[in-house]
Amino acid sequence: MISIPQHILAEMHIHAAATAPEECCGLLAGRDGAVTARFPISNLPSDDPAVADLQVPPDRRLRYVMDPKEQLAAFKTMRQTGVDLLAIYHSHPHSPAYPSATDIRLAFYSDVHFLIVSPIDRPTIRAFLIVDGQVTEAPIRAI
Repeated sequence: MISIPQHILAEMHIHAAATAPEECCGLLAGRDGAVTARFPISNLPSDDPAVADLQVPPDRRLRYVMDPKEQLAAFKTMRQTGVDLLAIYHSHPHSPAYPSATDIRLAFYSDVHFLIVSPIDRPTIRAFLIVDGQVTEAPIRAI
C-alpha cells in the first residue's frame, strides 16, 4: 500500500489535465510508504535522442519519457531531504489506468509503485507493482 496526501492526488490530476492530450509524468517521494513530495517531470519531445534509444512511440499522447536532467535534480533533492523514491506516475489521457506493454517493458524499478492517472477509469488513479513483467495492483490510501 502507498499513502498519498489528498493535495498530492489533486496535483497529479491537475498535472494530467494540464498536459492532455499528451501524457504527463513525475516522481513521488517520502518515507515508509507515505508520500510527502511530488516532482513533476517533463515528457521529452520525440526529437530527443533518449526517445529513439528507448524504442517508444514518438507521439507523447501514447508514451512518456522523463527528462533525465529533471530526474537527476529530483533525486538530488530527495537525497538532500532524506526521502526515498516511492512511486513513478504518469497519465493515460486516452486509455484506462492500467500499465501498457511499453509501461511494463520500461518498468526498471521493482521496488516502487507505478501510478497511472486516467480520466476514463474509476478510480482515476491506480497503483501497480511491476516485477519481472508481472503486474499487481496495489491499494492507494488517501490521507
